[in-house]
Amino acid sequence: MKINIAYCPDDKYMNQTVVSIISALENNIENDVEIIILYSKLSEYSVKKLKDVENSYQNMKLRLLEIDEKIFSELPLSHWVTVQAWFRILLPTLCEDLDKVLYLDCDTLVAGNLSELFSMDLDNKFFAGVKDVWGVNKYVKRLGMKSDVYVNSGMLLFNCDYCRKENFFEKIVDFAKNNSKIIEFCDQDSINKVADEKKLVVSPKYNFMDTWWRGGYYELEGNEETEYLKAKDKPIIIHLTGLKPAFKGCGNKFKDLWWEYAQKSSIYEEIKKDYENSKPPKEAFYKNIFNIKNEYKGKIKSKVLIIFGLKIKLR
Repeated sequence: MKINIAYCPDDKYMNQTVVSIISALENNIENDVEIIILYSKLSEYSVKKLKDVENSYQNMKLRLLEIDEKIFSELPLSHWVTVQAWFRILLPTLCEDLDKVLYLDCDTLVAGNLSELFSMDLDNKFFAGVKDVWGVNKYVKRLGMKSDVYVNSGMLLFNCDYCRKENFFEKIVDFAKNNSKIIEFCDQDSINKVADEKKLVVSPKYNFMDTWWRGGYYELEGNEETEYLKAKDKPIIIHLTGLKPAFKGCGNKFKDLWWEYAQKSSIYEEIKKDYENSKPPKEAFYKNIFNIKNEYKGKIKSKVLIIFGLKIKLR
């Protein structure tokens, strides 16, 4: 089977992208895998890293697509992401030869075969995606959506033909330009609003998010919670949210698996050196003097007041 996987990295996230690509290739040996890179600025060294992977795997083909950032100059941008976050919405337009393409964030691992995912029927759907693990009701209300499902855009299997037919890119740009005041998660909000009831919601095993950095907190219930916990044991695609395994302080359940794939890369020593030079994040001093924040434990969320290091739980 032909598998098409796209990433939108910059130099900063190239090492994580390489590890994700290697995990996809290792678990899809019997498939022909095309890796599509959407970029605006990449050093020669970053491109070399990608080509080194291509030369190491017979089942990989590399496609590099340079993007003009000016296309997105009028669109809102969340402060924690770069303009590359918008690039994914161009995939169906740029890849006119493809029926489906899987977009993945750079901080992902492919831990299983993708044939079943690519075989799914996306008729009259813009894409397949996985419901986010928290904030869904709030996001749906804020955006005025008809659907009650808000997906995490770290994994999207695009139905390219339908996206092109329905002018998906143009609709997203139009929504983002005209609704910047209600948009919080720039591209993700816009993708969800435009797709609304025309998206296929798939198992959390295709975008499993371990919420270790929030004490394991998630807002899924009933069958959705059952599927989430089942996916945790055997995910196909893992989204490494929170601090990444490449840095000290990461407590993700799958961090050791990430390092297994990192060891298979030609840049392992570089990744290892960067890790050794990293420092675990520290909370700002002033936050221990006076601060009100959320604390998470399992499915319980509570407000905590901190005064000179003393924690007072608020009801």
